[in-house]
Amino acid sequence: MEFAEIFTQMNWLPAILLCGGMVFLMVEAFVPGFGFFGITGSIAVIAGVVIRIVNGLNLTQSLVLILLILGFFIIAGVFMTYSAQHGILGKTGLFETKSTLDKDYDKVEKELRKLVGKSGKTVGVLNLGGKAKINGKIYDVISVNSFVESGAHIKVIAIKDHNIMVRKWFE
Repeated sequence: MEFAEIFTQMNWLPAILLCGGMVFLMVEAFVPGFGFFGITGSIAVIAGVVIRIVNGLNLTQSLVLILLILGFFIIAGVFMTYSAQHGILGKTGLFETKSTLDKDYDKVEKELRKLVGKSGKTVGVLNLGGKAKINGKIYDVISVNSFVESGAHIKVIAIKDHNIMVRKWFE
């Protein structure tokens, strides 16, 4: 009987605060960062519980209400954890554990290292960065000189952090 009284005699304000607060807290769980939804949801749930207790719950009913809210979040947390490992949440960026590097990162790096010592021509002006044609292929390059004019001869001097470093070269 006491369990039924918790909800049947609830006014509309604590009901809205409790439901809305729980929804906001669930949104916060899916959108990381303790921001608007987390703060607002926490305040709403606490305010809903306090208003409901002030409106005439005895100690037993108050504890039951608090335990029900905690149980809701425990069940939601277990569901999210399971779903992150086995279900649809595991396929989202929120719980993805893959590397951000391309699969062929090492292969591309090895190919770029073969360009060291090769020469080519700039395709457009290199104002620190730009494009150059090396071995018949156009690459994005970075100039170690401050400025290299269009059509100038360049030489690959290094590969640094996946970038092709070139210097103006006089043949």
